[in-house]
Amino acid sequence: MARISLRNKVGGSLTVEDLPWVERYRPQTLDEVVGNEEAKRLLRSWLDSWISGSPKHRALLLVGPPGVGKTASVHAIARDLDVELVEFNASDKRNQENIEKIVWRAATQETLDGRERVILLDEVDGLSGIGDRGGLGAILKVIEQTVHPIIMTANDMSNPRLKDLLKVCEVVTYQALDAENMMLVLRRILEDISVHVDQGVLEQVVERSGGDLRAAIGDLEAIVEGGQQQRGGLGSIRDTRRTMAQTLSRLFTSSDVGVARQILSDSDCDYEELLLWIEENAHFHRAEADELAAMLDLASLADVILGRIGRHQEWKLLSYFYDLLAIGAVESRKRTPFRKVAYNQPSWPLLLWRGNRMIEKRAEALRRVSVVAGVSRSRSSKTHWQPIEYLAGKNKAVAKHLADWLEIKIEAIVNRSRRK
Repeated sequence: MARISLRNKVGGSLTVEDLPWVERYRPQTLDEVVGNEEAKRLLRSWLDSWISGSPKHRALLLVGPPGVGKTASVHAIARDLDVELVEFNASDKRNQENIEKIVWRAATQETLDGRERVILLDEVDGLSGIGDRGGLGAILKVIEQTVHPIIMTANDMSNPRLKDLLKVCEVVTYQALDAENMMLVLRRILEDISVHVDQGVLEQVVERSGGDLRAAIGDLEAIVEGGQQQRGGLGSIRDTRRTMAQTLSRLFTSSDVGVARQILSDSDCDYEELLLWIEENAHFHRAEADELAAMLDLASLADVILGRIGRHQEWKLLSYFYDLLAIGAVESRKRTPFRKVAYNQPSWPLLLWRGNRMIEKRAEALRRVSVVAGVSRSRSSKTHWQPIEYLAGKNKAVAKHLADWLEIKIEAIVNRSRRK
């Protein structure tokens, strides 16, 4: 399993070892992409037909579940054939105007050095009906006029949005990876870093992945980082705790939106506190004004989503929160190199936020006291709260008993009493 680069430095002071494993162990050649041998053969054959000037279809659609090597295969074969790869992924705005201007230009103009160019449109089944309005129609026009091979990927061939594309594309299907191939990759990674993980743990990683190699590699990294290599210490793989600094470092060094989203999903950081840390430290990773503005614009939208979740308990929106932060972290970087950062803790915003949280906790505690005592909240504040705070401050065991009795968090009474 080759690393992402033979160089030790990726950019700035960041080394290959600092990258998330999904990036660090990305296949460098098509032979390194495990499984789906027939699909890889058809991909190579189709590109060979373009190079020889006799393609039956001007576009190729790779279809299959996430994490099975569709995008990795295109990147790898582009390196094998030494062709220029121009990629437009799900984080790019792919409406009619952008496709007709940007994608059409890449597809219809020759390269400066005379090499072949391959256009990759990732996750075309994810084109939305509003933000990407007219995108599929524009793609069909580009396919008609292209002078370069166009490859697209999709997760679900049954998506009705793809019906017109299926008429003009050659379709190659990728299957979920089998356990043997996934285990091969995981063992190669462990051999490279000289770490042992119990066979039972590896089998559980493979089983939970559902054939998604990207997810399996991410889970394996979480296990090794969390010291859960032994059979009895696996616990819940995706519940591995990461510090705020680890989360930010992995987030800002990712070059893949999907990986960045998984990093956020795996993190145990408080959502509001995470936003404050990003706001405080984004300038370290986005040194240019336009980069920083792009990052913070999306962070601001994520904050709006989080506010709606809090007000209306619409947790189904959490995926959009992750998406906005992941896209902002990955796509905003244009010129600033990857770098290691000593992160600053947010100052007054975090203190203000924590103060507001403490007020909210105390209000909830007073509400519980009033319910238990059968008195008004105003009276509970005047006659019941002071002795509760006093007792909690004297004895932690008593504080825990009071918190359990009131069904509140112990911090609501202990932290406040300790400041007295």
